[in-house]
Amino acid sequence: MSARMRAHVTPPGTDPSTVVVIGAGVNGLVCATLLARGGRKVTVLDARDAPGGAAVTREIAPGFHVPAAAHDVGPLRADVARELKLEAHGLEWIPREAWMTALDGHGRAVTLWHDPAKAAESLRAFSAADADRWPAFMAARTKLGRVAASVFPHTPPSIDAPAPKELWRLLQTARQFRGLGATDGYRLLRWGPMPVADLVHEHVETPFVAAALAADGVLGSMLGPWSAGSGLLFLLHAANAVAGDPRMVWPKGGPGALTAALCRAADQAGVVIKGATRATHIAQQDDRGFAVHLENGDVQTGHAVVSAIDPKTTYALCDPMTLPAEVRWRARNYRTAGTLVKVNLALSALPVVPGADREQLATRLRIAPDVDAMERAFDEVKYGRWSPSPWLEVLIPSLVDDLLAPKGAHVMSIYAQYAPHTLRAGTWDHERPRLLDAVLTTLDRAMPGIRGMVVASEVLTPADLEREWGLAGGHIHHGELALDQLFTMRPLLGWSQYRTPIDGLWLCGAGTHPGLGLTGGSGANAAREILRAR
Repeated sequence: MSARMRAHVTPPGTDPSTVVVIGAGVNGLVCATLLARGGRKVTVLDARDAPGGAAVTREIAPGFHVPAAAHDVGPLRADVARELKLEAHGLEWIPREAWMTALDGHGRAVTLWHDPAKAAESLRAFSAADADRWPAFMAARTKLGRVAASVFPHTPPSIDAPAPKELWRLLQTARQFRGLGATDGYRLLRWGPMPVADLVHEHVETPFVAAALAADGVLGSMLGPWSAGSGLLFLLHAANAVAGDPRMVWPKGGPGALTAALCRAADQAGVVIKGATRATHIAQQDDRGFAVHLENGDVQTGHAVVSAIDPKTTYALCDPMTLPAEVRWRARNYRTAGTLVKVNLALSALPVVPGADREQLATRLRIAPDVDAMERAFDEVKYGRWSPSPWLEVLIPSLVDDLLAPKGAHVMSIYAQYAPHTLRAGTWDHERPRLLDAVLTTLDRAMPGIRGMVVASEVLTPADLEREWGLAGGHIHHGELALDQLFTMRPLLGWSQYRTPIDGLWLCGAGTHPGLGLTGGSGANAAREILRAR
């Protein structure tokens, strides 16, 4: 990797152009690169040996390379992709023409293509009503997503004293909302607060297809499909699909290939990246800026600090006396209850899925019999238990990327919900093998014989995601994407503009607006505000 990785003590200095970025995930690297291009001297610190955050590819058995945490990326926001020109740094996308394939676990499969007409034909084999309604449903989803996406590139307005330009941007979004017309405008007002189960059932009657769609309202969150507000997460996914190219979510070589391209772009801009440098404390040094104390005893100084890690962890690194009491209280109560388990498998062969051909398997697979089964799985996590019948999102990336596994063999990446960060009874060391067995049991119904194909496995619980990736509570979104933790309230009301109450300390991770996925949007927005301010 061409990025410079080294650890040493940096002498104190007062150069106002020096910036320390904590966290070398996608948002941290995007922010660092844009700051360096804007004339700042940027050093990125990351607790892990190699950069990338959740966008990493690693070997779990000889020759088997899996997307270790996030099993795909983005889509990168279009303006971020244009600005960084990552293809010039070796990034190559493998387009996906299908959005997802829904499996009921009993030999039935429906592929929902990005082309609505093609998806409608796939649905027609199961429901003529679903097929007839599908194009209008997707057209409405796109229209509403476009309005939601219109606020993604902009900094949320100040609550106390909004500037004229902030009011102007809100007015532009209001005009887009008005342009929806009465029917779609009403939909937008309804869809956000409603349970995603109700939302999808209004448009789809095939139970396992409705479940696959409802997954967009609960993925990675402490929400069930019947939870109020889960429709909002469904809308945010629709907005992501408008803000970027939804076909471009798999880099050749896995998510780590995106990280490698970002590191090359950062290196070209003059960014220094230091691995194995976990921050333990952020201290102000009066007119000398900040000192970031590291676990290895080193200290990294800078005039400003930008944190790409989650807000809850960031505020915990600060001297509590430098933060208002109300902010400390609100930061402690910022919700970060992770519910997603990541399972990685090395397989000796390609599983056989009744009802699905190779082309259908080469996309996102969602396995749940119906929405109520997902809700029952959610019931378990509310009481500190993992679900013995989880719903799954599965990728077999080696179907489209032969760099990942030996010839004839495959790798599988799985999101499983639900499981808590902390078990009410027992320990994860004891329960992890049992959870893997539950996942394999669910898989075996949809893919008979898969147990006998497993060469190696890896199970990452929310507690593992917190320990290895520093995600508070193991929450993959750096905090719940709920109505009270979005836009002007992400992460905290009054502190949504990437600033913190500590002058010179900024946030740029997924816990800031707009968050949601490895899009680079939060990092790009934060870089713009930092460059404007200093």
